[in-house]
Amino acid sequence: MKKLIIIGILMVLAHTGRGQAQGSKDVSVQKLSVLIEQALEQNPSVRVVRNRWRQTDNMHSIQPFLPSLGGTARYNKSNSNSKRVFNEQEQDFENTTSENVSAGLSLSWTIFDGLGMFADYQRGAYQLDAAELETRRVVEQLLGELSELYYRIVVQQHRLEAAGELMKLSRERFRIITEQVNIGTASGMDLQQARLDLNADSSLLIRHKEALQDAYIRINQLINQPLLSHGFVSDTIFIGSPLVEDDLLAMALDNNVQLAANRLGVAITEQDLRLAQSRRYPTINLVSGYTYSRAETPASVITFNESNGFNYGVEAGINIFNGFEVNRNIRNARIELENRQLSYEETELAVRAQLHSLYNTYLNNIMMVDFERQNVEVARANFDLALERYELGVLSGLGFREFQLGYINAVDRSLDAMYQSKVLELSLLVLSGQMDEFMQRIK
Repeated sequence: MKKLIIIGILMVLAHTGRGQAQGSKDVSVQKLSVLIEQALEQNPSVRVVRNRWRQTDNMHSIQPFLPSLGGTARYNKSNSNSKRVFNEQEQDFENTTSENVSAGLSLSWTIFDGLGMFADYQRGAYQLDAAELETRRVVEQLLGELSELYYRIVVQQHRLEAAGELMKLSRERFRIITEQVNIGTASGMDLQQARLDLNADSSLLIRHKEALQDAYIRINQLINQPLLSHGFVSDTIFIGSPLVEDDLLAMALDNNVQLAANRLGVAITEQDLRLAQSRRYPTINLVSGYTYSRAETPASVITFNESNGFNYGVEAGINIFNGFEVNRNIRNARIELENRQLSYEETELAVRAQLHSLYNTYLNNIMMVDFERQNVEVARANFDLALERYELGVLSGLGFREFQLGYINAVDRSLDAMYQSKVLELSLLVLSGQMDEFMQRIK
């Protein structure tokens, strides 16, 4: 009966090591793609960056090409006492009331400013694109972190299961040795060693529980749901078909969000240079307006005055000399453009290096998945033999423990290889900007 129990435990561990555990079907289990949809709707960071994009969208308009229209109005009323002498005749005005009313509209329309208005408008369009890229960057960062946590939980759940079965096995071994000590067939040293192993396995189980709980808290934080929710992550890791490095590099050079942001930075700086250059040219404005005024002043020679009418014309202005400020601004804009171009080259080198490094690690882990899976099978076979020898009394408890730990370590390495392979696979897709392929591989 004891052997059947242990073999059953080993089958569970082997099943876990392959990353294909068929646990109970919990209706609360959700796919990673569902959690991503929830995070995109509820994550505060994503909502903030979307609001900032909306602010940038509101700021981008055809305002540089439109005229400006302003209006003024004024009403003034006063009471005063005054004395006036005219041709040696004196007149007193007591408690006289004066009223002044004025209103006007003024319109100004810039029709030429050295093409600065076109540069300003295009700069706003690029800034809107940059805000969209920032939104995409935050989303990609969220997806990468969320997927890494999701698959960490998958692996941690299997590790917790394996640690629980390991502790059960050590508890059974401790019980058997206790009985053997009682009948005099085992020594106290064997009992103490069994107790040490049981305590170590109990501590390992506690650590795995803590790690699993921490991972669930973090993933709940990302998707903005109650922090203590758990049990909604599936138990399987599927690794997609191998990625091709050349394809990844080509896609990264076109779609990587950092490279795209740097390209926009160059384009925005080019518009800044155009704006600086436009200050060398004159500004021509069409102006027009309407004014109305009315004044009643009983104590004045002219007691009533009223006028209204339109005006229109053309204004032109040019900077003749301002201490060479325009030239300095143009030179600085050119330097900034060069810096932006150098920054793009630096970012491209960094993306290439990161992609090559990740891809090399990815290939190694893909190969390790098969190796470690084979190691699990070999370690299980060795453990079966060790179990038979232990039951026959040929193998000591310490020797049996070595085979037990060897098998558990093989299972852990197999899980880690699968986890690293999946995380690296998704990281490469994010780095190359292939979000459609990313979503396909997590469904």
